[in-house]
Amino acid sequence: MRLILIVVLVTMAEAKVNLYITKAEMNRTLGIVAEMNYLEHGIINNYSTKFPYRVDSNIHQVTFSWYTEVTERPVSYALRAVSTDVNVLPVIRIQPNGVMPTRPETFVIEYRCAGSRAGQFGILSWPSDEHPTYLTLKQEKICASRDGRRLGGSLDDYDQHGLKMDNGSLKLLSEDQLLYVIIGAILAVVFVAGTLLYIYLRSNRKLTPSRSSDTSSDTRRHFQECKNSPQFISQTQPFLSPSTSYGPPVEVPEPSSLASGYLNGKKGTIIHERASHSVDINHALVDLTADRNLFQVMPIVELEGTFGEMKWAIWCQNSALTSGDIDDEEDQASVDEPVLIKTLKPNADRRHFEKFLAEALVFHHVPPHPNLGHICAAATFGSFTRPETVTDFPLMCYRHSGFGNLKKFLLRCRGIGVDDNDKRHSKSSFQTLRTHELVSCGKQLLKAIMHLHKYGIIHKDLAARNCIVSEIPGRMGHDRLMIQLCDNALSRDLFPGDYHCLGDNDNRPIKWMAPEALRTNVYNSATDVWSFGVTLWEMLSCGSQPFDGIEPEEVANALEKGIRLAQPYNCPDELYGVMYCCWQYDPLNRPSSEQVYRALEQFNQQLTQFI
Repeated sequence: MRLILIVVLVTMAEAKVNLYITKAEMNRTLGIVAEMNYLEHGIINNYSTKFPYRVDSNIHQVTFSWYTEVTERPVSYALRAVSTDVNVLPVIRIQPNGVMPTRPETFVIEYRCAGSRAGQFGILSWPSDEHPTYLTLKQEKICASRDGRRLGGSLDDYDQHGLKMDNGSLKLLSEDQLLYVIIGAILAVVFVAGTLLYIYLRSNRKLTPSRSSDTSSDTRRHFQECKNSPQFISQTQPFLSPSTSYGPPVEVPEPSSLASGYLNGKKGTIIHERASHSVDINHALVDLTADRNLFQVMPIVELEGTFGEMKWAIWCQNSALTSGDIDDEEDQASVDEPVLIKTLKPNADRRHFEKFLAEALVFHHVPPHPNLGHICAAATFGSFTRPETVTDFPLMCYRHSGFGNLKKFLLRCRGIGVDDNDKRHSKSSFQTLRTHELVSCGKQLLKAIMHLHKYGIIHKDLAARNCIVSEIPGRMGHDRLMIQLCDNALSRDLFPGDYHCLGDNDNRPIKWMAPEALRTNVYNSATDVWSFGVTLWEMLSCGSQPFDGIEPEEVANALEKGIRLAQPYNCPDELYGVMYCCWQYDPLNRPSSEQVYRALEQFNQQLTQFI
């Protein structure tokens, strides 16, 4: 079966046409937050046009975006959708011929299944080398045998634009449908009334005296563990120093008075890494082995380094249907799954390969946790049970359908890395992160840290670059974002500016490390807590670089002198106080990950009273 979408553009090379599928539409149809570009400034992306865009059985249409950069003359187009199989009818929701828009606009391709047969209808396409004005897109439509029943007739009864060609009159709503409409209207009225009542009661509660002042005084009374804490200086200053010539400090409470109630006078217990924690790389690869042929790597690079890269892929797990009743087969077939993959480039050597595997599989024996990003598959064309058959670098896969890397996401929230001259991007596409959302992200990250510490595992490289972020479908409010802590495989290659060598031939994340780790290269739960404080600072500053004005060689000396990261803009004093507790020079004075979690939990409870 072939479904061919042909876009005919007059003098496309001179028309500077842009044709793409937006991130929002990719997320809706494939579960991947990335953009699929077919044409950029009139240049065909051959990789994208060859990628089979899979339209699942529960997706009936795909929205394309396009525009031309030429404004001084009209650019004509012609669209055709051709199906060589009667089981699929493509319907173009736009005039087949016309003039292209000069601002980003959309058109829809609807895919209607006849319902007479279930299965995956393969789509073949080919770009034309003889006529550069032709562009053929490659897509695959998956149909269930029951899909076509909604058409109310055969596909021959519909034209290319989805218009039924009979002369029958339009049928009005049936009695059952009318009953459903009435019930729905009643429920909507009840919902609106309940919402208004809730808002009214909540607004009245805000007017009543709260206990926040009592909590604050209790907090300031109990917190004496963070001793010799410097006062805040102006938020415009990049660092916090015990003494400064920038003028008098801002009159706000000391950091030591902002998190006392969380420690209750108890010092955190330091957990050291268990010597028994080790991973057999060969056995782990055998456990995780997957057929590389079942993975469709998308032409979208999330991150790229010198020797490695992170990309998106679709794990096609529903290709092996057996004979039997067609309805049973479609019900038992698993859904294709979006994954993030890390892999090496052909220029990597054996040393890179061994280090990559050791870092990627460090959590292999750790029990699953929702906020811990495990490797779910190691895909190769060979077999790890027979190492001689493995001639390719494996794809190390993480189950993920979201925004991807957290640091990249935070930078996008600030608008960094976005081409301001590109019409398709607007300010409305940027994410606006609220304080309670960031607190929720910090709590989730702490859950992953506590889970690792429970099994005697120290992460050693906590940072936003080693996390992934997604949006929980259907959930609104401060818990809409989900954070997962991952390993640090390829991080040195993908984020070279975050790692520095201090003459010991070892690239380390100097500006995220605790002072004792800088001196001795020994890690424990207290060093993880320090790094968590820096990571939380990254979140509140939307991916800013810590200690940006200090050379790596000077970081250890600066920390010893008491210099710390300053309070991010719009960061509440109490939240900065929690951060500051993580940066106590003496590791015995730092709170444990559990105590920091309780601190964020208490702050979050206070915060929600005013939201």
